[in-house]
Amino acid sequence: MIKIKSLLLFIIALLMFVGNCQATELNRSEANNYGVNKKWKVSGRNKSNVMDTPYVDADDKIYDYANILTEEEELYLKELINKFVNKYKMDLVIYTVDIPYAYDEYNETLASDFYDYNDFGIDYEHYDGVVLYRNSYDDDPYYDMYTFGNAQLHFNQSIYDRILDSIYPLISIGQYQVGFESWILSVGSNVALPVLGEYKNAYIDKNGFIQYKYVPPYFIAFVLALVSSVVTVFVFIGKNKMVRSALKADTYLDISTINYTNKENIFVTSRTSSYTVSSSSGSSGGGRSRSSSGSSGGGHSRGGGRHG
Repeated sequence: MIKIKSLLLFIIALLMFVGNCQATELNRSEANNYGVNKKWKVSGRNKSNVMDTPYVDADDKIYDYANILTEEEELYLKELINKFVNKYKMDLVIYTVDIPYAYDEYNETLASDFYDYNDFGIDYEHYDGVVLYRNSYDDDPYYDMYTFGNAQLHFNQSIYDRILDSIYPLISIGQYQVGFESWILSVGSNVALPVLGEYKNAYIDKNGFIQYKYVPPYFIAFVLALVSSVVTVFVFIGKNKMVRSALKADTYLDISTINYTNKENIFVTSRTSSYTVSSSSGSSGGGRSRSSSGSSGGGHSRGGGRHG
């Protein structure tokens, strides 16, 4: 009887030990470079950001700190995410929090730090990946998407707007599984396409920022082409001896046949047109998205965010 009780106590102790091990979060310390395995340097400038960022297993893909998903919903969404990652060779992350904030940039910092200071996208050249961030803070719920590495070249402001607006009716009423699923499919449909035409001369630099290869301005190219055409025409004219060398109309005009009877200047009308050039907000300027810098110093692009 004593042996049976001892065995039961041992089993209970073992289960408690295993449970505690599973519940233990990863720790950042100087010994493991504070959990930062990417190229970003940990310094006095960003160390507090690193230490405030949850240190997670990058294979989990869904980090529901706001507890807005059930376990079954997480499993279903993770399966979709794993299919995306395997197919498109870039990371995909869903990150939820429930944190008070006073300005939208704070949310961007949390999202970009979470991606930069964990091992997301580490298997790809520029840490390619996309994050859907949701802050379910009751006073002002917010969500946005962020792209990293080459993923940036598949999205511009109009695409960000279309995706974020399409899931708003679901996100705003708490239909998270359907909303997140729709987001995953929308991101996949855009990543499956070639890089956007407006980025055909763009590339991602070593720090994750969008850069553009040098291309002569269109106006200069047009002027050069025009000058070249004019020069070519005059060269041919110079070589053609059949062309009469007359540069004035008087050469062909018989003045004696013209009779001016009346001269009068009449002002008919005047019209001036004007227009306003509009610009879009968020990460875009004229449709293109521009890379922003996180506390790591690495670049990323954002959708512009939605409240609700």
